[in-house]
Amino acid sequence: MRLLALIKKEFLAIKNDKRSMFVIIAPPLIQIFIFSFAATTEIKHVNLAVFDKDGSYQSREFIQSLKGSKYIENLINIQNYDDAKTMIDKRKIVGFMVIPNDFSKKLGTQDSKIQLILDGRRSNTAQIVEGYIQQILMQFQTKGNTRTLEVHSRYFYNQNLNNFWWIVPNLFCSITMLLAIILSALSITREKELGTFEQILVSPLRPHEILLGKLIPGLIISILVSSLILFLATFYFEVPFRGSLLTLYLGVTIFLFTISGVGLFISSLCKTQQQAILGAFVFLLPSFLLSGFATPMENMPLWLQPISDLIPLKYYIALIKGLFLKDISFAVAFPLLAKMFLLGIIALVAALILFKKKMG
Repeated sequence: MRLLALIKKEFLAIKNDKRSMFVIIAPPLIQIFIFSFAATTEIKHVNLAVFDKDGSYQSREFIQSLKGSKYIENLINIQNYDDAKTMIDKRKIVGFMVIPNDFSKKLGTQDSKIQLILDGRRSNTAQIVEGYIQQILMQFQTKGNTRTLEVHSRYFYNQNLNNFWWIVPNLFCSITMLLAIILSALSITREKELGTFEQILVSPLRPHEILLGKLIPGLIISILVSSLILFLATFYFEVPFRGSLLTLYLGVTIFLFTISGVGLFISSLCKTQQQAILGAFVFLLPSFLLSGFATPMENMPLWLQPISDLIPLKYYIALIKGLFLKDISFAVAFPLLAKMFLLGIIALVAALILFKKKMG
């Protein structure tokens, strides 16, 4: 009976704690709804370009078979290689197909070939799209009673689809994000639990100075860990780094500043370190799934993709992969940096407003 009384008391305590009830019920429901759409290896919204050098009836018929596929969302006609390369660099397309000028003449012979060039930075997506193209090709061949048409595939920026070249830059981003948000999320709640938070409040420091004092140490530690991971990535895992080191560290600093701002917001909201850790993981799980880290962005429904624009990790992964595998210019990197910085300012301002409210 005493045990039953304790169990009943615990249920009542959870029921009366509105914040705990929200944490228990809301995040799982939101996550199962979003993750069911985000965590899938099927790609239904492929953006592909076609360079038709033949312009014949047969080539147009093949292009129509591509347009009729349920997997291809947009099929863009291009006139030269430079346009296609620019689109891949800006991640507007996952690849492009080149139909040679003798396509109609050689169709049905042993020399009939189509070239498919894919973005090797997105190796998983590229391999899945290549499989889709092979399926479409088989259907076209069956319809045209020809069995000799071949697709020759190439991959930009990761010719051999080396797995380290794909996973290590992703881990470079995710590990430092995890470290930065945990350090910042625990910074204020640690003071609350130790009973020293009141001493900080009565000090002559202003609210924004307190937040900066909490932000900067974690930011510096996270940057140092990023440097260590960069060293291991390039010298141990032999992932090529082709970009600007200055742009890389600018991106690292802005991203970690943004994540630290989110962590401070969580820390201002919570009363204990346990709550802060839980709040951090509520932020981390959607970040991993909606950023393109685990599954390609093209997998997501169109209504879900705009939500991913609020995820800083999305821009950071694009920046880091661009700097590692391709020497992207600062002009290409700047929009990614600007979006991350804007999200960081929003997070830090929200943390400051909440902090002032708590102090009041």
